[in-house]
Amino acid sequence: MLDTQTPFVSVIMPAYNVDAYIEQAIQSILNQTYTHFELIISDDHSHDRTLECIESFKDNRIVVIKNAHNLGYAGNMNVLFKSAKGEYLIIQDADDYCAVNRLQVLVDYLETFRYVDMVGSSYVKVDEKGEEQKTLMSDNLAEIEVAFKAMVDPLPVLNGSVMFRRKIIDAGFFFRDLEYVNRAQDDDWLFRISEKYTLANVSDYLYYYRFNPASMTMNLSSINYFSLFSGDYVRFLKKVRMQQGIDLLQQGQRKTIEDFFLEKKREITQQQAAHLEIYVAHKYLSFDKRTQAIKWLIKALLKDPGNAFIWKKIVFILLRKRIEA
Repeated sequence: MLDTQTPFVSVIMPAYNVDAYIEQAIQSILNQTYTHFELIISDDHSHDRTLECIESFKDNRIVVIKNAHNLGYAGNMNVLFKSAKGEYLIIQDADDYCAVNRLQVLVDYLETFRYVDMVGSSYVKVDEKGEEQKTLMSDNLAEIEVAFKAMVDPLPVLNGSVMFRRKIIDAGFFFRDLEYVNRAQDDDWLFRISEKYTLANVSDYLYYYRFNPASMTMNLSSINYFSLFSGDYVRFLKKVRMQQGIDLLQQGQRKTIEDFFLEKKREITQQQAAHLEIYVAHKYLSFDKRTQAIKWLIKALLKDPGNAFIWKKIVFILLRKRIEA
C-alpha cells in the first residue's frame, strides 16, 4: 500500500515513433525505488509500434493518452502537464532512461530545500553504440542563475532531467507556440521559468540522455533558416523580456521578429551563400548518411556553383563510397 504522506509524483513521458527505445524508458521508471507516482505517457499519433510497446506494460500506475492527431513535442508536453495530478512533476523523454533512484533523490532534494522550485541533475550521454559520456552539471544556485541570465548555450539545466513543483504549471508556465520555429520550445520554457523561480541541480548522474541519430536526421529533413536560428531566437526573446518585461512574441511584434531572422540570414549568407545546405550536409555526414549529404551538397552547388570546397566535398564522399564498396 502506498504511503499517502509522501509527495505524489507525476512522471510525464511524451512519445512519438520511439518503439526502439520506449520499453527501456518505461521500465526505468517502473523500477524506481520511490514508488508513489503515476506514469503518464502521451503517444503523439505514432506511426510505428510505440503504442503497442506502451500497452504491453500492465501496471496500474501507467496512464496512457492517445492523441487523435500529431501535436508536436510542445503540444504533447502541454497535454501531459494538464493531465498530471502530482505535487511534483518530472519529465522522462521516451527515448531516454534514468537511474533507479532518480525520483527518490529529486523528491528528497525538493522536500529539503523548500525555496528551490525546479531541480535537474547531471546526466550521461549515450550514443548509438551504447558508449557513455558523463556531463557534470553545476549544483551552485548562484552559478545557475547567472548562466540563465547570460543565456549560455547549452543551458545550465537539462530539460529532460528536471523535477518541479506543481505551482509552476498552476501559474501557467506551459510550452508555447513560437510561431516561426518548431524547436527550442524547451529552452524557451526554461528561460521563462528561470525568470520567476529558483532552479537547481544535483550532481548525481541520474539521467541517461540518448543520442538518437534517427530523430536528429528526421529533424534535418525539415530544416530552414528559421529553425537554424531557433536558439538565437529564444535568446532574442529573452533579451527583450529582460529589457521590457515582455517579449516581442507576447507583444505581437511579428515584423520585428521577422526582421531579426532576415538579418541573421543576411549575416551568415554574406559569408557563405549556401550556408544552410552545407550545414545540413555536414550533419548528415556526421551520422554517416552520405547519400543525403550529397543531395544537400548538390543543393549548395545550385546556389554557389563556383565554390571549390563543395565540389571537393562531393568528390571526397564519392571516393570513400567507391573505396568501401
